[in-house]
Amino acid sequence: MELFIHSWKFLRYEITRNTSWHCVSVRTKSGQETVAEFTKGGQSSEVAGLINEILENISSGSIPGEDELEKYVGIKETVESGSNTAAALSAVRTVISQLNALVHNLPLCVYLSGQFPSSIDLYANINRGLFASDRSPEDFADAAYQAVSKGFTVIKCAPFDEILFPNPEDIISVARHGIDRLLAIREKVGPEVEILVDCHSRFDKDAAKIVAELITPIGIGWFEEPLDPVEFPTGLAELSRDIALPISGGESGYGQTFFDSLINLNSVQTIMPDIKYCGGVEEAVRIANSAIRSGVGFSPHCPSGPISLLASAHVCASINQRVILEHAVEEFEYRHEFIDPFEVIREGQLHMPSGPGLGADISVNALEKYGEYFSL
Repeated sequence: MELFIHSWKFLRYEITRNTSWHCVSVRTKSGQETVAEFTKGGQSSEVAGLINEILENISSGSIPGEDELEKYVGIKETVESGSNTAAALSAVRTVISQLNALVHNLPLCVYLSGQFPSSIDLYANINRGLFASDRSPEDFADAAYQAVSKGFTVIKCAPFDEILFPNPEDIISVARHGIDRLLAIREKVGPEVEILVDCHSRFDKDAAKIVAELITPIGIGWFEEPLDPVEFPTGLAELSRDIALPISGGESGYGQTFFDSLINLNSVQTIMPDIKYCGGVEEAVRIANSAIRSGVGFSPHCPSGPISLLASAHVCASINQRVILEHAVEEFEYRHEFIDPFEVIREGQLHMPSGPGLGADISVNALEKYGEYFSL
């Protein structure tokens, strides 16, 4: 069945001083309607403009296949990872996949060749919930303990965000506060909880090696993006050979080719594509399957809103092995209200809504209370 776009509109939710969520809702002439998140910080408005251009381009005919979109809209050069173009293409490609799932009356994960699960395992990213705190070691420990008390057994934090790149010579002294945060978390949650460390690309290779050696005795599950995988994939590969901690990353990467290059270089032990930037949900599945064939782990990056979390969960359900998905905890008390039916997270799991496509849509009531439509 050919699909034709009828209309689209943009939505924005101002969540906290540090967070806003941006989405696009697209409706076809035959009545299917779906929504995708495209949040990209301060560049979200520019991404919306590019999405608008792409949708105008494809609205003159039937909707192309998601994997044909770049060619259809005349993009001939390689799409740069981390670019606004990558984010816009990712959003539209996800929309196309979700609309096709609706046409076939299938849950998105089933359309993506997976099984429909009752739930998806999550890990708790405590970073965004800490923005309103003093970020003391006690704050980190309390946030981790709160997540554990709600059933999460894996915690991720970003203890080194005050460190600037390029690094000072005495990296140990400037990293000490971050190490103290990790020690406080470990003391609070005990030895059984897994702690993941997100570095947000704050280090050079030599500094990352020193810090990795210092935090290894604490018991760390992975060392996420000590170097930027887009800018320094070879340096990341060299670091991976030099340290005991497994490295994860790739959140801003676009396309299977980029992730395959990380895998071939042995830059990471776990790849972390984000559906908002990697090329959408079907590309994420292709990336995951390629990684799994190579013996590399897969865990989607998703410190995002309920729409993105749910779409990412459908990707996880499409992979033929257990995948653990990121979830930003304790950022906003009423987060669960943003979709209809409500987001349900219990004991460290996202409970999947039934129904075709995502199985949920934006909540009209939540949009009226917390969000707005916006024009370009």
